[in-house]
Amino acid sequence: MTGSSDNVVLVEGGSRALSYRLEGGERLHLVAFVFGGTLSVEVSLAAPRAEFELDGLFIGDASVSVVVRHQAPDCRSRQLVKGIVDGDAKGEFVGRIYVAPDAQRTDAEQQSRNIQLSDTATVVARPELEIYADDVKCSHGASVGQLDDEAIYYMRQRGIDEGDARRMQLEGFAFDIASRVGSESMRDSIADKIGRLLSR
Repeated sequence: MTGSSDNVVLVEGGSRALSYRLEGGERLHLVAFVFGGTLSVEVSLAAPRAEFELDGLFIGDASVSVVVRHQAPDCRSRQLVKGIVDGDAKGEFVGRIYVAPDAQRTDAEQQSRNIQLSDTATVVARPELEIYADDVKCSHGASVGQLDDEAIYYMRQRGIDEGDARRMQLEGFAFDIASRVGSESMRDSIADKIGRLLSR
């Protein structure tokens, strides 16, 4: 690929695997939505100043796997993957950042943030770092939580019923990712899908 590009990936059941190789100065931004099914992404930053960004959201029974290989110096990657699970659903995020010995001055960040809506739902979040260079800036983290009861209470005090308050919190969490879609028509279509999934 050449230059800079933004891509939207939508998986609704089934499995999809994507692989990219970025050369010097190339930039790729993926916005991925997995509404059931599996998404696997592998990215190689093969030359200096390549950049990769991933903003992702999964809802329900879904799995997201991301491997980013920093193979050259002065490259940057950033990942934010959010998940929402309810009922008996199992959501999974597995991510790995690999930094080669020659990939000095790597800047890499990986975050997994998840909301578990029921005791029977399961979230597995496994961000990993594998670093062989010594001049790097790398971080990763994962969180699994529930809706904010205090915020729901605050909203109910202002006349919003509990169901609407919960839905608004979930939509705010999920629409954050949808807002990163560049195309307005596609952004509206994704937001509509999210709204229907969260209202079930």
